[in-house]
Amino acid sequence: HGPYVFDRNGNFVTEEEERKRTKIVNYVDQLIFANKKLKILIDKLLSDSELSPIIVLQADEGPYPQRYSADKLNFNWEQARKEELREKMRILNAYYLPGVDKDILYPSITPVNSFRLIFNLYFDTNFELLPDENYAFVDGRHIYKFFNVTDKIKYQ
Repeated sequence: HGPYVFDRNGNFVTEEEERKRTKIVNYVDQLIFANKKLKILIDKLLSDSELSPIIVLQADEGPYPQRYSADKLNFNWEQARKEELREKMRILNAYYLPGVDKDILYPSITPVNSFRLIFNLYFDTNFELLPDENYAFVDGRHIYKFFNVTDKIKYQ
């Protein structure tokens, strides 16, 4: 989601330029630039580190569904379709965990458990994993009224 501040080459995009372009163009261009930078960073971390680094790439949220844009204040997340909730709530959650069996991770892991799991695996801590749950707010007028959407967005 916005603000979209970079074009695909890393040039700053002014608010005026952002408004002239479609949301898709702004999103894709910024994503292309971010991916280039991430690839450079990850390549450097992997090639220049004496110890294999732990790398976590994690988003806070997915994109807003198209219907949300029509009326952000009144869009009711309790009435959102499963596909809309999945689009918004499923996030980028990528890990590079050297020496760890990839099967230790599971599709429904949420950010609340990412570092608990990593600390347990690498630093012999004993953090209890919390329930992997997802919550949404009702609408723009009730942003502190949450409801559980875990069953609606879970992977089958």
